[in-house]
Amino acid sequence: MPDPVARSWRESLGLIPAIREIFGVVTHVAGDRPSPLLTDRIADAMTFLAVEPVMLWRHDWWAAEAEASAIELVFLGGAWLEEDVLIAALAGAGQGYDVRLMADLAVARRQEDRQLVINRLALHGIETTTLRQTMLEWASCIDDLATIRRVQQLLS
Repeated sequence: MPDPVARSWRESLGLIPAIREIFGVVTHVAGDRPSPLLTDRIADAMTFLAVEPVMLWRHDWWAAEAEASAIELVFLGGAWLEEDVLIAALAGAGQGYDVRLMADLAVARRQEDRQLVINRLALHGIETTTLRQTMLEWASCIDDLATIRRVQQLLS
């Protein structure tokens, strides 16, 4: 992974603990923990599922969690965008979930394929966003000035 991409990915991953602390949202990770990129603080804010990303929707945990929580909206990111993330996003949309691509958390193995994947996902109704944009949207929906300011300070 090129240094600028890794740096940007690490920066966005660094927001994961704040997502949990501020909004109570737990990040679920399909596959093994990519230890070189995750600090213990980030990893502690995540749950790791022993499942291949392309098989996420068929995993027993997902079925139970989706039913218990009435999940409708799913945010996806990770490596590799043009492989694991693409297939997981298309499968989720095909099952009726509102899927969003977290562009800042989606790493392409081949940068020249990145925009092609984003365009293809858009054809299936999968919108692209970033963790930063999502945090600001969630904060504004809470309608709590202290939370909005906390998020703005965190992102500045």
